[in-house]
Amino acid sequence: EEHDEIRARKGESEALEWEDYKSMPFTQCVVNETLRVANIISGVFRRAITDVDLKGYTIPKGWKVFASFRAVHLDPDHFKDARSFNPWRWQANSGTANSVNLFAPFGGGPRRCPGAELARAELSVFLHHLVTQFRYTDILFLG
Repeated sequence: EEHDEIRARKGESEALEWEDYKSMPFTQCVVNETLRVANIISGVFRRAITDVDLKGYTIPKGWKVFASFRAVHLDPDHFKDARSFNPWRWQANSGTANSVNLFAPFGGGPRRCPGAELARAELSVFLHHLVTQFRYTDILFLG
């Protein structure tokens, strides 16, 4: 619906602008869920700069640790029906997405991907054109 509204406001050939991108809240839910379920980055390596005690284990200074995004993003303790694609979980007050600190498709902190917002914008523009310029029909495969 939000894409039809944008297209009706802008016409068929007028380019999208930043305000249009910012008026796609449900598309952002779809982008978040896509990144949660199918992020191309499975995780990141980090080096411990001091000894770290974690749940009864000590990670010695200098050791590398692999932080797995997939393990967190697909953990049912953090996301209800974690292996299901459900963009509605990202809507405000849905009650199905837990802490934002668990969702890190672009890493976090000072090493967060500098292209995160560009990637989101590109996905949103792609989805806009996909849903406004193509029509879909069911195809029955006989085999």
